[in-house]
Amino acid sequence: MVSEKLLEIQRLAKDITVLYVEDNAGLRTNIVQLLGKVFVNILSAADGLEGYELFKKNKPKLVITDINMPRMSGLEMAKKIKAEEPDTKIIYITAYNEKEYLLEAINVGTFRYLPKPAKVNQLLDALYDALKAMQYEENKHLYDTQLHDIFNYQNNLLIMFQNGHPVIVNQRFLDFFGVEDLDDFLKKYTSMDSILKAHQGFLFSTGEHTWYEEASANPGKLFHTKIVDHQEQNRHLIMKLREVPNKANSVIVSLDDVTELNLLALFDKNAVDNDKVLQDKKTVLTFMKIVNENNAEVKLHNFYRGLTITNPTVIVHMDDEQVVVKTSYSQLKIVKLVKNMTISSEVFPSAVLCKSVKEIDFDKQLITFSDMQFIQRSGNDRKNIRLEPEGNEKVTLFVDDKKFFGEIRIVDISIVSLKLELSALPPHFEKEMTVNISLVLPTSKAPLSINTAATIYRIDELERSFHIVVLFELNEAKHKGMAEYLSNRQMTLIREFKALEIKA
Repeated sequence: MVSEKLLEIQRLAKDITVLYVEDNAGLRTNIVQLLGKVFVNILSAADGLEGYELFKKNKPKLVITDINMPRMSGLEMAKKIKAEEPDTKIIYITAYNEKEYLLEAINVGTFRYLPKPAKVNQLLDALYDALKAMQYEENKHLYDTQLHDIFNYQNNLLIMFQNGHPVIVNQRFLDFFGVEDLDDFLKKYTSMDSILKAHQGFLFSTGEHTWYEEASANPGKLFHTKIVDHQEQNRHLIMKLREVPNKANSVIVSLDDVTELNLLALFDKNAVDNDKVLQDKKTVLTFMKIVNENNAEVKLHNFYRGLTITNPTVIVHMDDEQVVVKTSYSQLKIVKLVKNMTISSEVFPSAVLCKSVKEIDFDKQLITFSDMQFIQRSGNDRKNIRLEPEGNEKVTLFVDDKKFFGEIRIVDISIVSLKLELSALPPHFEKEMTVNISLVLPTSKAPLSINTAATIYRIDELERSFHIVVLFELNEAKHKGMAEYLSNRQMTLIREFKALEIKA
């Protein structure tokens, strides 16, 4: 047992210098020989004055000393040492067991108090405990220093709050606002509320709640923010609030500057020309990287004959060309059918359309895609569900009270609209024109007949046909009948999708 502890002490004592102070020459020789089995660097002195001089020159981390010695006692020496290096570990070995010596040694700062002559096991235990304490303190210092460096020199802005008040900020934060320290910042800006500027879709303080209340209610969520820097420039930063573990009412807020992407306009519906930014693949990949690094939630959306299929998705890999996501088996099936998908996230300015699916791995439930761009609107933004018809529905189009005799079919149908495919356009056919629609829809009871006026909302020219979208308003009875038809159709599509089998 002694040999095992001795080996561990030798390991811990590597590169540690010990100072041993004892006025008894014979005892000093014996203890130095014992210490030589553990320590490579040993200093010895005959009294406190000589010991203190050696300490000043060599700064040993461990001191073993007697108390009663000529010229300077061990307690006086310890006071001087502790004044210079408070972390020095001091072990007293003394024949004095009086209470006043013990109390004074405690007041000076002792690590261990051993009776003279000290037994070998007692001394080894004291050395082991002292070295372990020194190792812990050194590791903690390294950890704290590393943590400080990480906090202070991260590329993003960091602020630590306690009970809603900022207490620590990093250097990047100070540089961003052009201030010397946190006090200087608070003098310049009064509060954090004033730095977050109003912008559509962004986080900022309102009359109803502050940005801090909103972020605290959603820890880990990513928020877009607009902040003016010390050069009076609008900056676009993504904010995330995280709770500090085991520290009540303490949070860290990080702000990642993404101004270089020029995306502020994407969140403003009055912005004029976003097409170039929307179609920039590099911009999409940057946002994907932000999502991936922050473990933010991502959802994958697709449609099976108008039926919305939405599942949570995880980004598992990405590079400068492609992204790999992991999702549910049902999404894999639908993506194989339609060959594309959209992905949404709280951090995206809009949904991402993934047009080029390179690989679908059913065994690992992975999808690899490369061609992607932001889109202003996606199918999951629809207010009303639009479903493909069963095929037994009938539709007739009347333009200027004249029946259209060309080929016509229903592409999809909702409670307020129809998308129709026409083989040709009637004369003088244009947007916002009023037409009449006659529908016959199958239901569980008698067929539902609807005759209604409709407005042409959109006309799309295809290679060999035209798609037109018409909008209408139904009276209460027909509205109820249409709702029943759509509900039944939706249930049919759900059963159809669940039964769908695709060979991987």
